[in-house]
Amino acid sequence: MEDDEKIARLLEILFENNGFEVAVAYSGTEGWSLFQQIKPDITVLDLMLPGIDGFELLEKIRSVDEEVGVVVLTARGEIENRIKGLKKGADDYIPKPFHLDELLARVEAVAKRVKRTDLIAIGDVVFNSDARTLTFPDGRSVSLSEREQAVLSYLIKNEGHVVKREEIIEAIWNDSENISKNIADVYVKYIRDKLGEYGYVIRTVRGVGYVLKP
Repeated sequence: MEDDEKIARLLEILFENNGFEVAVAYSGTEGWSLFQQIKPDITVLDLMLPGIDGFELLEKIRSVDEEVGVVVLTARGEIENRIKGLKKGADDYIPKPFHLDELLARVEAVAKRVKRTDLIAIGDVVFNSDARTLTFPDGRSVSLSEREQAVLSYLIKNEGHVVKREEIIEAIWNDSENISKNIADVYVKYIRDKLGEYGYVIRTVRGVGYVLKP
């Protein structure tokens, strides 16, 4: 997130040439909208942004995602601002002017620390399997029970493939003979209810079971 188009383009080329997928925003407002849409693993944030100030944007980011990497890149190099940025949740703070090799090294270091395999995108919803939460584009989160998390994880593992009710019960309850087949329907309903308007991603295959199709 950088309002200087020349610097933004320079950073875009730098990161793309080193294996990163890059999305660019030129204002705080645009950056916040983009952040909610793509849910990045790491954000390079200029504090002096038009629209939403960088400090405010950092607070908004941390309010919905405590794990995403945030590297602050700004002309505000005073020690007070560095401390303020770090206290608000930045992982690193690099004052301008900067050397491209150093910036890349620091971003790569943060990216390694925050690499997350527990976060899974289900359409526009982010599923955190470890925390057992669903996070929506507007920042809301809901918690899942242990069984709900297990059922959803199983559907995700078999994304695009029809899963029979018996298979779900065997995988989660380890007993497809003595437990009612309705238990799978019950837990799928619980998950759909928590997904709300996004519940359509779990589709019913009549007489068979379910398929996850974001």
